Amino acid sequence: MKRALIPVFLFATALFFSCSDDETQQPKVFNLALSPANETPPCSDAGVNATGTAKVTVPVDNASVVVDVTHSGLSGPVTAGHIHSGTSAAAGPVVLPFSAPLDSPFSRTLTASDYVAAQGAPPDFGTFVTALKSGGGGYVNLHTNACKAGEIRAEVQ
Repeated sequence: MKRALIPVFLFATALFFSCSDDETQQPKVFNLALSPANETPPCSDAGVNATGTAKVTVPVDNASVVVDVTHSGLSGPVTAGHIHSGTSAAAGPVVLPFSAPLDSPFSRTLTASDYVAAQGAPPDFGTFVTALKSGGGGYVNLHTNACKAGEIRAEVQ
């Protein structure tokens, strides 16, 4: 009887491993360098040493976007920050605003309830996240009083 069960056990084991997903799904992570040169158009009043970084992470379930931001050398305190829909070619609409405080460093977890369905942007959070994950579908920027349109920016790609 035991000998008869060995082939059954081996077949079941082989079937399990052949059907399992060998590649563990990973979150999509973008490491960005925020710079005044990336603004469209660049702000002439930007801080001489204005710089920053943003790590944008989309977990496997696509239910959120996590943003970790650092910045320094700006012309003044950050008055607004967000993820915009759009490409490097032009300014696009804000779709995921960051709540205050925006002192460096800060981290935000944004979900569908934070999404602003602006004109010219994807109609909903899920569609935007899909575009963002493919790269080139959005950008992060920070605003100051001197640079109301944006002082530093980086494309999510």
